[in-house]
Amino acid sequence: MDIETMSYHPNAIILNIGAIGFDPLSTDVYDQHSFYARIDVESQVNRHEDPKTMEWWSKQSPQAIDEAFGDGDDRISLEDALIDLDKLARKCARVWTNGIAFDMPILEHAYREINRAYPWQFWNVFDCRTIIKMNSIRQVGNSHHALEDCLNQITILQDSLKRLGVKKIG
Repeated sequence: MDIETMSYHPNAIILNIGAIGFDPLSTDVYDQHSFYARIDVESQVNRHEDPKTMEWWSKQSPQAIDEAFGDGDDRISLEDALIDLDKLARKCARVWTNGIAFDMPILEHAYREINRAYPWQFWNVFDCRTIIKMNSIRQVGNSHHALEDCLNQITILQDSLKRLGVKKIG
């Protein structure tokens, strides 16, 4: 999973959410088990916007800015996005993010805000960044498009696990 936000706080405004099913011990990526949503900012009345994060966004590529902030009929409410994400996440044995201290607290806060249990157990949340760094691979490519970043992180994670000789994940 990957998200793009307007803050680093747990109650950050979420701009988009991406998730893709995959097998970490092979090169398999399950496109039929993918999720992407562009979130309507106006549906997030009590969520946080950070000026420094907004300054950071102003320095990103025009494509990233347009994907994160551009208008479009495809934007949905945060609640609808979380309900849809729930359907995919419940099918997964584990949830992987690029660092469990950012994406997960924000998503979990959002689920609590809509009075829904989040669709994973804390012991099934895994961290790509740590494994990638254990293998001394520099993570490259970050488009700030949540689905594209998911795919990039999956590819690097799968390669890292293979290089480390991991045969089973508990």
